[in-house]
Amino acid sequence: MSVLEVKQLHFQFGKQTVLDNVSFALDKGDIAGLIGDNGAGKTTLMKIISGILPGAVGKCDLYTDSVGALIEEPALYPYLSVQENLKFYCKLYGKDYAIIDQFKEALDVTVYLNRKASKLSLGMRQRVGLFIALIASNEFILLDEPTNGLDPKGINSLLNLINKLAKQYGITFIISSHILANLDQVCNKNFLLRHHQLTCLDDEAHAKYKIYSEDRSLKDLIAILTRYGITFERKNHTIVVNDLQAVKDKLTKEGIVIQYEKAGLSEVFFDEN
Repeated sequence: MSVLEVKQLHFQFGKQTVLDNVSFALDKGDIAGLIGDNGAGKTTLMKIISGILPGAVGKCDLYTDSVGALIEEPALYPYLSVQENLKFYCKLYGKDYAIIDQFKEALDVTVYLNRKASKLSLGMRQRVGLFIALIASNEFILLDEPTNGLDPKGINSLLNLINKLAKQYGITFIISSHILANLDQVCNKNFLLRHHQLTCLDDEAHAKYKIYSEDRSLKDLIAILTRYGITFERKNHTIVVNDLQAVKDKLTKEGIVIQYEKAGLSEVFFDEN
């Protein structure tokens, strides 16, 4: 089920183009990673999707009733408890307090519901910020650098939570991050924003796969791929290909069984430079 459809989106600040001909689509339960250099326009794109930033030209159609967002710092009232903050946002978004009970265990905030927001650790604040985004929408949530400043345990905990919400509740996420390993851990779609344009890193032209064979040497595989005219890269003792299906088809004809794994996002990202 489609959640978001963006087509030929263009946005500029004054005479400066930020986004140009941006197109992509997301379905229910997708976790989409958004990467790019500082100033590439990631936060701008998220603000346009959320409706915070007007003035974009093109198509940006949402097929949800609402959007939740955690962009930059979660807005918490420091002298209110976590529960009081959550109730405030329930009132703001017209939601029943029952949503707090529904998700407090899933978001693992029960033990500090009565703690003042000013006493929360950074990891706790991010969880409460995600909870607020969830109160705004249990359909589609935008997260801008949600793991910034968290320790490894906090990062892993937050990413597992996002994965759980997507799988169990069908919530769709867009997550921007500079820590590409984080996105590798949870995202099923990844997009690179560079030079004002968006590239899908999972399509046939950009996805990369490492291939192996227990029966044939690296030299044999290279010779066969070369004979069939299949483009590949050799990285030390690894062969990397784009068109995995073509490789499978040709090597199957040769009676060769291969194993493969998708290359990490960082490998694809730096090859796109």
